[in-house]
Amino acid sequence: MQISSRQRSIIEILMQEQKGATIGFIAEHIGVSPRTIHRELEAVDELLSEYGMKLVRKAGAGVEIVGSEEQKQGLQTSVLHQTTTEFTAQERKVIILCSLLEASEPVKLISLAIDLKVTTATISHDLDDLEVMLARYELSLLRKRGYGVELLGTESSKRRVISRLISEHLDDHEMIGVIKENIQNKALRNIDSISERLLGLIDREKLIKVENALNNLEDDLSYHLADSAYIGLVTHLALAVERVEKGENIHFDEKTLSELINTSEYQAAQRIMERLQLIFQMEIPAAEVGYITMHLRGAKLRHSQDDSFWPENTELMATTYRLIQLCEESLGVPLKEDSSLFHGLLTHLEPALYRLKRKMEIRNPILDQIKSNYQELFLVVKDAVAALFPQFDVPDEEVGYLVMHLGAALERTRQEQQRYRALVVCSSGIGSSKILATRIKKEIPEIVSLQNLSMFDLGDIPESEYDLIISTIPLPLSPMDYVVVSPLLPQDDIQKIKFHLHSTTGEKPSAPRAMSVVTSGKKSIEQLREMQNYSRYASEIVEGLRVREWDNHGLDLRSLLQQMSQELKESQTIKEAAPVMQQLLDREKLGGLGIPGTSMALFHGRNDNVIKVSFTIHRLQKPLLLRSMDEEDMSIYWLLAMIGPRDLPQEGLEVLSEISSLLIEEEMQSVLETGETQQIADYIADKLYAFCQKKIGWERT
Repeated sequence: MQISSRQRSIIEILMQEQKGATIGFIAEHIGVSPRTIHRELEAVDELLSEYGMKLVRKAGAGVEIVGSEEQKQGLQTSVLHQTTTEFTAQERKVIILCSLLEASEPVKLISLAIDLKVTTATISHDLDDLEVMLARYELSLLRKRGYGVELLGTESSKRRVISRLISEHLDDHEMIGVIKENIQNKALRNIDSISERLLGLIDREKLIKVENALNNLEDDLSYHLADSAYIGLVTHLALAVERVEKGENIHFDEKTLSELINTSEYQAAQRIMERLQLIFQMEIPAAEVGYITMHLRGAKLRHSQDDSFWPENTELMATTYRLIQLCEESLGVPLKEDSSLFHGLLTHLEPALYRLKRKMEIRNPILDQIKSNYQELFLVVKDAVAALFPQFDVPDEEVGYLVMHLGAALERTRQEQQRYRALVVCSSGIGSSKILATRIKKEIPEIVSLQNLSMFDLGDIPESEYDLIISTIPLPLSPMDYVVVSPLLPQDDIQKIKFHLHSTTGEKPSAPRAMSVVTSGKKSIEQLREMQNYSRYASEIVEGLRVREWDNHGLDLRSLLQQMSQELKESQTIKEAAPVMQQLLDREKLGGLGIPGTSMALFHGRNDNVIKVSFTIHRLQKPLLLRSMDEEDMSIYWLLAMIGPRDLPQEGLEVLSEISSLLIEEEMQSVLETGETQQIADYIADKLYAFCQKKIGWERT
């Protein structure tokens, strides 16, 4: 087996360090990043297995070669005196691709061969492999004898490849390091040549200027981006500036642009672009605004928006329900009753589907860990996604995020009484770790024991005394052994900790845990208020339910909605009919409201003129031709109107959301088709009673 010089250096260090060495120690001595060492360890482990030895990873101690002295001697004699290659095959392909992306003219094979210290035949073979990968991005290679090789394709496709390379080979900490470090200190960074080549695709000074242009991003958007999405945005913008400077302008579909112009993200993208033009003193094509808008709309949110429970897309709810159902059938574990799973997936799927439609890249820095800890679940989710979305080529990164949601749900069903102990680490053991510990106690009550310490004291704590290490700084450990989070513990980091708890602590059965009943961090009075709110809104829905038959001959949609709104005013559900009617009408213009596979359309909205939540059912004698949620024309016999006050609390939103989720079930559709008010009211009352019980019960767990 051929080895690279880097792999040989790793083996030499581990042979010298009899008790093992941390990833950070190895990376520092070789002069590369910890992520590079993790990538190389798989090849090293494979090589050691040929000599009857293996790599053992130990939390806090790093990695160690385990084998007899004879085996180690045999390895030293046979392998460590071999002639090594400068780069692995994968690294060569990355460097070749970087060269092609940077070049403004054909690249000669002989120059690549000389740079990489291999033959032109090896370069030609690498290009064969690259062609297969590039085809997925609608790119191709032009190869002619005497001409060289040239990368062909659109600028948007080239940028997608660059983003993909950076996300695969540079982790978030490296990118944050580049963005946050002072420019004058760049020469002090220890980054391996592959990372150096990738970072060379984007000037580091541009990264920092772009980051400065995003200082007010939270003022531009109504939500926070996840760290990975923020890093992706900085990278995207710096790359755009770099490519525009080189004359590589992008083209944007006019139809898509017209759809984006009225979105809040488009307005934010325009403001960002204006700041970039000022900072870089250059004209940036308007088409770039469209791509920034797509990036913002496709970004994963750090926090769910306040109205995340509002049922804007019943078809998406049906898809979410079907995804859970497919996974439940494959795993044999009940998941459909987990409302936290349903709403978590629903919130994630909307931007995820947008990314897939636009063929946008996504970073998932813990994909390898997810695959390792949830091997069976990953395959189950991958199959379910392929069945649900045959029109998309869903990347593993996207599947990985779905697995995190489902993995957490599985653990909720299996380990409801599990309790954990954590070490909280910062550079000094005080300050940020105290802030973080306070946030953990509030947000993750299943962690019942917290110990603050500095990174220097980490090795003094026996593994048997903790289940998890949570740190505000990168540590010289395997990423599988700890979690890096912000001291303020945003929602994204809470999910990260819970995923880590549920996926790794099961390996420590000997660790004692307190098995006491879970107590809520909320005061009893707050719980009572929530119980009252759930019951109140459920009662309002049932008591206000109306089934009305309309002779709608000669009435258009506006006239119908006007009369429906007037009746709601007369029943003291709303204050003024006209603004409510107009909002329902405007909502239909934004996108189809017909529920596919039925003859129903759901009109919904929140308005300052609404006094109380309401769900009314309107049967039409003559069908209306309306758009469905998948933008197909359909005949509508049932208009369903669901409204609520503008400032409706979350409990009310969840009750209305539960009604929407019922609409996609065949049983509910059959009950509605009867047109019997009492039968429909009884059915909904029964379902909402069960829902309220579950919510109140869940709050007590």
